[in-house]
Amino acid sequence: MLTIAPPRGPLPPRARRLAGHPLAVPVLAALMIALLGTQIALVFKVPSWGNDEPAHVGYVAALAEGRLPTIDTAIVDDPARFPGTAEELRGWDDAHGDIWTANHPPLFHLAMVPVWWALSDIQGPDGGQSGMVIAMRLANTAGFALWLLLVGLVARELVPRRPAVTALAVVVAMTPTLVLRSAFFINDGWASSAALLLLLATVRMLRDRITPARLAWATAAGTAAAGFRAQGVLVVALCAVALALTALHRAGWLRAGWRGWRRALAVGGLVGGVPALAWGWFYLRNLRLYGDLTGQDALLEKFEREPVDGLAGIVHVPGLTEPTLATPIVLVAAVVLVPVALVGTVRRHGLRFDAAWTLLGVHAALTAQSVVSFIAHGGGFHDRYLMQAMPLLATATAIGMLEVARWLPAPAEGTATSRRSREWWTATAWAAVLLAWLAVALWWLERYYVFTRQSTSPVDGPLPVLLVVLASGVGALLLATMAGRAIGAAGSGAGSAGRASAPPASGQSAESAL
Repeated sequence: MLTIAPPRGPLPPRARRLAGHPLAVPVLAALMIALLGTQIALVFKVPSWGNDEPAHVGYVAALAEGRLPTIDTAIVDDPARFPGTAEELRGWDDAHGDIWTANHPPLFHLAMVPVWWALSDIQGPDGGQSGMVIAMRLANTAGFALWLLLVGLVARELVPRRPAVTALAVVVAMTPTLVLRSAFFINDGWASSAALLLLLATVRMLRDRITPARLAWATAAGTAAAGFRAQGVLVVALCAVALALTALHRAGWLRAGWRGWRRALAVGGLVGGVPALAWGWFYLRNLRLYGDLTGQDALLEKFEREPVDGLAGIVHVPGLTEPTLATPIVLVAAVVLVPVALVGTVRRHGLRFDAAWTLLGVHAALTAQSVVSFIAHGGGFHDRYLMQAMPLLATATAIGMLEVARWLPAPAEGTATSRRSREWWTATAWAAVLLAWLAVALWWLERYYVFTRQSTSPVDGPLPVLLVVLASGVGALLLATMAGRAIGAAGSGAGSAGRASAPPASGQSAESAL
């Protein structure tokens, strides 16, 4: 049985146990993005046009009045009610004065309606709107933190015997621009969290038994994912089909009989059918209003977007430059090291089918195809479109980065534990580089997008600075935890070697001495 040795060093025993927990690094990363997202949410002016906040605020306002908006419904811009921000919400043309996000289902916005009721009428320079929008921003920040934790959980399912991959994957996923997006009132945080929870439950059922509890989690998560964002429908459909095929395969395909087929249809129908019953009406409404289930073509026409003509037009795609320039280390590692790791894995182990990797691979391919098609028809790019595919992307990139550990001189004793120590040290080095890059990139992004474009912040004083200090401390603790795991693995290897060379004690089997 593979056990994980707690890190050794001057830490108290309880702290060592916590640092040695398999989810210690994902939890610390989630806390770090929560602190950084909160800091940006407090200092960025209200609303943020680059992150669709006016449209999302208008969506909540319409729901608060009992109306389900369309992409042509005007954003609330009452000067008497919002004297400080009415002009900001009105937009600079007719198209940007409407709720262009109304093509997405309303679950997240419904959850924000109580915030609107509680804070929209507070007296203040801007009618209390800054506090209201900041509260909604923080709801999305919490969703991003949960999403990052779920990236680690799914990565752990994909590579259960390589905990260093899980740790590095969450750091890879925490890109500067995604940390920035975590600070605004958008529906991506909770939509991606729900989708990853569905993928997590599905992967566990593909690897293990299909149980009622796991089916309940998958159904609830799929219903939420389809209700938060249109992108969730793809995850629901793929997981429903994958689980139905898995149930049928385990029943013996042609030998399954009516009972086996009925179970397979029930499993797939539950995971896919409940979300369809809950939100199918909304997507049919989109079809009736805009001509397609997501309203994509109507939005492109509304904003007069032109299709991309050839490769030369890629440089002019809105939003593509920023995330590309913010993630050069990850992009280079993905392009160069992932193929190297893939070739090495095939040489060592051959090609083997894995249902979980296949499911996530198909999902990532379909997501990429959808994003490319959207861009080709004139749409912009946002790296948050890839959040639901991040477990596969981040895990594969982390595996590629850790391939570097195989290029180092092999430990003399050649034990598996020593190899784990070397892998942990490599992961720690990569994480240190990525976190240092994150700090520099966020400093530049805030300086460029915040402090050179606004004279005052919604929240001034020491709190934003304190949040940055706390986030820096959490980042240092994250690196210390990873380094402690490397030290613990090395120490455990030395202890294992010593025990292996000594004869077993009286009455103790050789197996129990390992």
